[in-house]
Amino acid sequence: MGKKRNWLVISMIGLAGVVVAGGLLVYLRVTAKPTEIARQAETRQYTWNKVDLGAQVMSGDGSEYHLLTQKGQSRNWIIFFSGGGASWDAASAAQPIKVMNVLRGLDAGNYFANIPVYLLALLNGITVTDHPENPFKDWNVVYIPYSTGDFHTGNRSASYLKEDGSPFIMHYKGRSNVQHSLEWIYANVDQPEKLLIAGESAGGFGSAFWAGEIAGHYEDAEIYQYSDSSFLYSGKWPDIVDQEWNADFEQTFGYPAAADLIGAAFEGNRRKLPANVVLLQSYSLYDEVLISFQNKINDYKGPLDRQRIEAWSRQLRDSVHKLSTLPNYYYYLTDSGRNAKTGMTGHTFATRQVFYQTEQDGVRLATWLDDIINQQKRYSVGSRYLDEQAD
Repeated sequence: MGKKRNWLVISMIGLAGVVVAGGLLVYLRVTAKPTEIARQAETRQYTWNKVDLGAQVMSGDGSEYHLLTQKGQSRNWIIFFSGGGASWDAASAAQPIKVMNVLRGLDAGNYFANIPVYLLALLNGITVTDHPENPFKDWNVVYIPYSTGDFHTGNRSASYLKEDGSPFIMHYKGRSNVQHSLEWIYANVDQPEKLLIAGESAGGFGSAFWAGEIAGHYEDAEIYQYSDSSFLYSGKWPDIVDQEWNADFEQTFGYPAAADLIGAAFEGNRRKLPANVVLLQSYSLYDEVLISFQNKINDYKGPLDRQRIEAWSRQLRDSVHKLSTLPNYYYYLTDSGRNAKTGMTGHTFATRQVFYQTEQDGVRLATWLDDIINQQKRYSVGSRYLDEQAD
């Protein structure tokens, strides 16, 4: 398998949630299997647990859906929204992510249509309890899987046709999955001292969208909302979220969708959320996976050259620059690990080992997040990239 293909799959941990290491598919059979529980009180510390949410929830292909939780020692909580691609029309829905496609040299696909059996074996970064440098290793975690291709917002079962004319149903049920997840969370999670509402890639959109609902329930907590690697610019978004996904977006979340969908969410949240809620973003400046997906969504089939890559990076930095004027908003921008040959960088940090390794301007990403949330030191990293943009 070529290096580019290996890197594509590795980088999918956030947006597509799957890893191939050293050219080998890992954890298809040997997986970290969660213990099934009904109530948080049944949870053992530092053990992943699976919560059955009943028949009202489902994945995109109609298979089962569940919640994952892990108990720590503190009174602090992370509610984490998983990434896992996107589906925006019949053609994209007909191509769910299949790791075997990558191993065969084919296109990986666009979204996870079910929860991968090896999901837990892939989680690292802020979700692990045995890494001494994890600032959140003693926190409780609720992990909301993502297998509906709709940024955790959809409310529709769509009847589509494949290229060969065969019919299939795509269940955009992200909204129901989140709502039933939150019902369980509200019933089992007492008022936290600190609450981090986070997500990566597609889940970064979801965490931003649902932050208002969650913050309203835990209004006495010290709240942080963190989106990692969640920028996709398209004029199609308003129609996709409401026509394709039936999200009833403005009614559900309190602000309209826009071409800069994550920017709209952060601006809307700053208006809606209490002033003391801290808003956070982290980005790889030349994100290979996000660039690829944005091109797909916008039907671009031309060459992926340096000009195209730089144009995406400028759009990203324009978005961050605009948001940087918001009170209590902080960002982390980096070109760490930029490939000299392709000109692109990796995708997502939050649940990957690179969370501990990434450094920009002398500040590690893990240190930045720790400083802001645990040490009350609030600052942005990578501001020179915005200065360059202004020049």
